[in-house]
Amino acid sequence: FLWQHSNQKLKSGRVNDWPMQGIVSSPLVDGDRLWYVTNRGEVVCLDIEGFRDQENDGPFREEEVIADNEADVVWKFDMMAKLGVQQHNMCTCSLTSAGDILFVVTSNGLDESHINFPAPKAPAFFAMNKHTAEVLWTDDSPNKGLLHGSWSSPTYAVLGGQPQVLFPGGDGWLYSFAPQGDGKGHSKLLWKFDGNPKEANWILGGRGRRNPYITMPVIYDQKVYFGMGQDVEHGEGPGDLWCIDPAKKLDGSDVSPTLAFDAKGQPLPFHKKQLVNPENGEYTKPNPNSAVVWHYSGFDLNGDGKIEFEETMHRSCGHVTIKDNLLFIAEFSGLFHCLNAKTGQLHWTHDSWAASYAASPLIVDGKVYIGNEDGDVTIFRLSKKKEILNTINMDNSVYTSPIVANNVLFMTNKNTMFAIAHPAK
Repeated sequence: FLWQHSNQKLKSGRVNDWPMQGIVSSPLVDGDRLWYVTNRGEVVCLDIEGFRDQENDGPFREEEVIADNEADVVWKFDMMAKLGVQQHNMCTCSLTSAGDILFVVTSNGLDESHINFPAPKAPAFFAMNKHTAEVLWTDDSPNKGLLHGSWSSPTYAVLGGQPQVLFPGGDGWLYSFAPQGDGKGHSKLLWKFDGNPKEANWILGGRGRRNPYITMPVIYDQKVYFGMGQDVEHGEGPGDLWCIDPAKKLDGSDVSPTLAFDAKGQPLPFHKKQLVNPENGEYTKPNPNSAVVWHYSGFDLNGDGKIEFEETMHRSCGHVTIKDNLLFIAEFSGLFHCLNAKTGQLHWTHDSWAASYAASPLIVDGKVYIGNEDGDVTIFRLSKKKEILNTINMDNSVYTSPIVANNVLFMTNKNTMFAIAHPAK
């Protein structure tokens, strides 16, 4: 054991800091610095050496305890105090960086009523200098259509020759921005994409078809892959999995699959509850600027003319994992899907009989690992034909994604961390 960084729960309680939940952010490490988002809505930079180097790295010098087993805080940025953010239930962003810039999703959201929006002018996304914590630009694009909360994580890549940072929004839209912003403290939009059918409706408590983004987009072979999901307490429901071309338009265009029109053929203004109501004569047309490569919500795998439960995509919070053109994703309803990443063709699904809420697959050594709420970790062969190599129960729920470093498999269940190697080290 080297050190730990502890954070007290917020006194405001469940509206900002859900009981019995801790840090819902994976750390970002670069050199001797580590960044993560705390349960208190703070972006924190830590020295990975802690105080074991006998130095208190600054500018932050206000640690309550300075000891070898305590964290050395370099700087701390309070999003609630400095940006007016009101995180809903928790902060969940896993940070992404490019060069000196850190990208953050704020978790800004509704209040306990799930109707009122206490901070409609606070940003959903922002960029900051990762060395100094200076805010470079902010963006509140999802706020006018915010469904619940902004809980996703950003992704950075150079796509079509253009550096892009992708922010999934709590309104169900995926946004791409120029990483440097517009130079005036604001974002510079490259494109945006609506991940829901225009006819999808939002009903309080997640009973409708419309979903926000909670997952992190994944880049593979210059394409963007992402699923749609909701607060896990909203339960199961229909979902969508998308593959899009992020270089189709880079001029701020709407690259959604369809556009919405009223009965007179005029473009419909945005409405978060339901954009297109066919009963009013409203309709959609294919978008000539659509970036869609493929879309998966279900596939008749057995050819019986029906889409069965096992052939359906449901809500998901985990991201996809791809290797050798094989895409894997888990979801709320307990299914694990394998698709062709190029075409979206479904190869197979597996019903684990328990939800994989936030877990994402790990691919290593020709094997695919995925955990679920029952604590089962299922290991598949990396293949377009389903082959289960083993199922191991970890004695408690597995909500996280396994990782590998230095030939050691690291995995956590609800209360224990495991380091697994063969032979044991």
